[in-house]
Amino acid sequence: MAAIIDFAGDQIMAYLLLSSASSAIPITNRMRENSDNIFTDSSSTAICMSIFAFICLAVSALISGFKLSSTQPYI
Repeated sequence: MAAIIDFAGDQIMAYLLLSSASSAIPITNRMRENSDNIFTDSSSTAICMSIFAFICLAVSALISGFKLSSTQPYI
């Protein structure tokens, strides 16, 4: 049961991170067309960190999926 919760949590968090990054990219690009200031720089840095966190969670989800598939079902 704990492996299923771990896998589902990884999947949910990875989806949320990727959707937050994908929704922030167009807004940041539009703001950078008008002016390039410290806010747009920090926004693009936050997007990069969100994508990096997504990659880390994707690896964690792969490991959790492997653990979930290698466990023996209870009879």
